[in-house]
Order: sequence, then structure tokens, then C-alpha cells
Amino acid sequence: MAEDKLFNYYERQDVLPTFGNFKSSTELEAYASQRRELFSDKLVLPPRLFRDADVLEFGPDSGENALVFAGWGANMTLAEPNRHAHPKIHAYFAHFGLTQRLRELALADVEGFSSDRRFDMIDAEGFIYTVRPSEKWLGIFHRLLNPDGYAVVSYYERYGGFFELALKAIHAAGKALTGRAPLETAKLLFEAKWDSIPHTRSFESWLMDVLENPFVRHRYFLDAATLCAAAHQQGFDVHSAWPAYRDSLDIYWHKKVLSGDEKLHRATHHLDRSRLSFLGGRKLYLVGKADAVQAISASIEALVLDVDGMIDDPFGASLPRVIAGLASLRETIRTTDVLADDAADIEAIIATLDSFHRIFGAIGRRDVSAVTALTQADPAFINTWGQPAHFLVIRKR
Repeated sequence: MAEDKLFNYYERQDVLPTFGNFKSSTELEAYASQRRELFSDKLVLPPRLFRDADVLEFGPDSGENALVFAGWGANMTLAEPNRHAHPKIHAYFAHFGLTQRLRELALADVEGFSSDRRFDMIDAEGFIYTVRPSEKWLGIFHRLLNPDGYAVVSYYERYGGFFELALKAIHAAGKALTGRAPLETAKLLFEAKWDSIPHTRSFESWLMDVLENPFVRHRYFLDAATLCAAAHQQGFDVHSAWPAYRDSLDIYWHKKVLSGDEKLHRATHHLDRSRLSFLGGRKLYLVGKADAVQAISASIEALVLDVDGMIDDPFGASLPRVIAGLASLRETIRTTDVLADDAADIEAIIATLDSFHRIFGAIGRRDVSAVTALTQADPAFINTWGQPAHFLVIRKR
């Protein structure tokens, strides 16, 4: 059945999607160290900013991120609409001696949360892209933040999400070809890929959170440039992002003050040239002429739409277009001006596109043995995840 909101989908499941089951301070500190690296180095929000700050987190799930913020000294207000998560949150805060930092735990989502208080920071990770239009949650955040307050969001980016959708399409085809259950099919296809990276959640959670999640679809994914423009119109400035939404090669006199419109224009120009980087999950910056950049962007957009169509109909009209589109993009990259750290990075994305081209070709032939042989052993497939999750930090003007 169609789900109204993401939390409705999670309420029907037997597991929480991000539950890390931390039992010791060592486990929590290891996770906090990862978060410290993300916030300090990539998002330019050092933990000191959280000390005695009033922080509102939407959608904390079982509360691991909230524990880290509380450990940094933040006073936490949590709005979690999934009632199944609340006992985990209370147990976590009690277990780690942070109950005094949990000011409120509300059974509410972004649209349903109400408070007369204002906050220094809002955090909403992993779901905000499903609240549409973006202007809705941007307006709510602007109302709830203090002046100069920050909002931190993570979301599925439209171009970076290609390989995530491709995995869903391969999974859909695998279920149809083998007649197996979703979990059994996923392990057959992706267990080697899953085991190649570290994680704090289970394979079953990933299946639910990505492969079977009805909200991990193109219609929900956000274009980075469009989101930045919407934030600008709602009274926010971009503070930071990961991947970077500002051109780090841009140089001008330090006393020169750019208008908000000029900053947005420069960011949009940079983001247009970053779409192949987002897709590949590595530096593949398009430095050629504007028409060449737009042509590659259009081909990526078409690929994303077509592979998304395969999720509902694995052997339908989208399949031959995906096969042709992968081959075309692979060859286009060979003749395009791309700035990369090393020629090996360009060869790697070409090898990845070739790998997926062969996988979808095998799907077209209904050759399940060839599909599983590639997904279980091809290094180009196993090592590629793209850059689906983007972080954006905006500051209230």
C-alpha cells in the first residue's frame, strides 16, 4: 500500500532503521568520533558550538545522534513520530547518564511539532527529503530557529542517488527472476557488497531502509541547486555542505562582499559541474564548455529516471534505455574534459558504468547466473556506492 509519510512506513516494520545497539561508552565514543569528524571537518560546526545550546532534532529514530549531541553538552528536544523508537531513546539516555540533557521527547513529525521556544540548532537527517515541498520544512525551521541559528539536514540528492536506485532496480529484477523473498534475494545479490564496508546497522535494516523503502525514489530526491535556491528564498544562507556546494577554487579579495544572489549564482554554477562527481562519489568535475556540461547532466537525469522506472517494471520499456544510457555515458566521459585527482579515478567511473551495463544487460537476457556472478565478485560493482546522501547546513539570516 502507498505510505502517507516515511514514519508510517517505519511504524509497520519490526526493526528501527538506524538502531546501533550501543552498550558501552567505548562504542558510543567510537561513533561520536565519526560524528565529530563530520561536523568539525566537513560541516564546519565544531562540538564546542553545541555546549549549552538548545538543539531540536527531528526524526532521531533510536537516538544515537542525539546521544552524541548531548555528550557535547547540548540540551536536546526530540520530535520522533514513530512511537516504537521512544523506549529506545529513553533507555539510551538513562544508560549513558544523559537523562538530564533530554529536555523533551515529543510524539510528532516536522509538520505536527509545535513549540513556543526557539532553538539554536535544528538537526533533521535522513528523511527530510520526503517532506514536500521543501519550502514547507524550510519555513518551519525558519520559524523555530533563533537568528543566526543553524539547520543541519541530510537528504537524497537527485544525481548522487543514481546507484542507490540502480541497486533497487537490480533487486526488483532479482526477485522477479528467482522468485525468492526480498531478504534472500538481497543477500544473494548484495551481501559481498555490504560486507565490504563498515556499518552500525544490520543488513536487514538496510533492506528495509533502502531496497524496500517506497520513499527512496526519484520523485522524492532533491536537486542540490534547487534546494539552495529555495533556502535562499526562505531567509537562509548556506553555511556549509558535504559534498562542498561552494567552489573551493574560487578566489577573490577577502574584503569583497558578495550579495546573497551572487553567492547563489556561483554555487549553482559549481553544482552544475559537480553532477558527475555526485553520481560517481569521487572528484569528477566537469570543466568543459557549458553545453557539454548540460549534455552530461541531461544524460544523467535521463538515466536516473529510467532506472527508477525499472523498480516498478524491471523488464519494461525503461530497461533498454538504461542499457543504452549507461553505454552512452561511459563513452561520453572518455571524450569529456574532467578534473580528477588521478586518471585512475576516471578509469574507475568508466569501469563502474561498464559493470552496471553488463549487469543490466544480463537482466535483459534474463540470465540470473550472470547477474549474481557480477554482483558477488566484480570489484567495480562492489566498491561503488555513489554519493546519495548529502549534508547541508543553512544559517537563518
